[in-house]
Amino acid sequence: MPERTADPLDRKIIAALIVDGRATWSTIAAALGEAERTVARRGSRLLETGMVEVRGMADPHRTADSDPFIVHGRCRPDSTLTAAVALAHRPESVTVYVLSGPQHCYADIWAPRRRQSRLFLQEMAAPSGFLQMDISPVLEYIRTLHDWEPGILTETQTAEIRRIPKTRWPQFTDPVVLDREDKALVRLVVENGRASFEELSRLVGISEQTVKRRLDKMRQSGLLTFRAVFDPALIGLPVAALLWIRARPSRVSAVAEALAGQPFLRYAAIIMGDYQVVADFRLPSKEALRELMLEAEWLEHVDRLESSLILETLKQSRVLAGDLG
Repeated sequence: MPERTADPLDRKIIAALIVDGRATWSTIAAALGEAERTVARRGSRLLETGMVEVRGMADPHRTADSDPFIVHGRCRPDSTLTAAVALAHRPESVTVYVLSGPQHCYADIWAPRRRQSRLFLQEMAAPSGFLQMDISPVLEYIRTLHDWEPGILTETQTAEIRRIPKTRWPQFTDPVVLDREDKALVRLVVENGRASFEELSRLVGISEQTVKRRLDKMRQSGLLTFRAVFDPALIGLPVAALLWIRARPSRVSAVAEALAGQPFLRYAAIIMGDYQVVADFRLPSKEALRELMLEAEWLEHVDRLESSLILETLKQSRVLAGDLG
């Protein structure tokens, strides 16, 4: 995605859509203290140009009986992009990056339980270019994009925009069976998270009131969430880095707790494998990255730290980079 920046009002509108991707322009305008007409015009432009997309995401564990994995590996230099693109086009991948450093490709994968061995040992091993592919199961999320707030809005503004209380996402509980109407609603909002109740009603064949009630129920249970998908450089965070953290077992919880308080942390998980934690940071500058890697207090709990710049984002929140404007 091209590097661009948004002006202060556009940044606030994007931050509002992070809080609630389906918030009305009137709700956002009231929270920001701006004219509704201005917010509607600015917000519509962000969506229509593809700079921001809002997508629904169903809990893949409960709705598709899938488990999360981090797939990362080394590639031949002339085949790195080919291998990463192949990962990005797989339906199981949520996020795919091209990296600097010893790890060249990174993918966040939700693998259906019945297909995991075939998926990893046969289907995903097929892309040419991989010299080594490591598969790290996710044990626990420290933060997901569902929880990320970039600190642009005040607590009061956030509370005024968040109509549905935040729940934990995903939830590792028993699978949920959706009926025909709920499956149809999820399928539609995955493609367009801001589809109107009227449009959803017409396409699914149920009343607008029923559409609203069903969506609210799925959101309140944490079964469905809405994400604003965009290039973080738009909101002044152009530096993207992955940190791989190794710590003694007794120190992992301390690392996780400290990371959870970091304002620039976009995503982090406790994983199996050579490293115990992987963390995705978006920062305003290389200086901020240097301070994070060399001066952060949580480093006292770390035995080894490996870092990579994210050179290119090929997919995020299941949206291919080419689909963003």
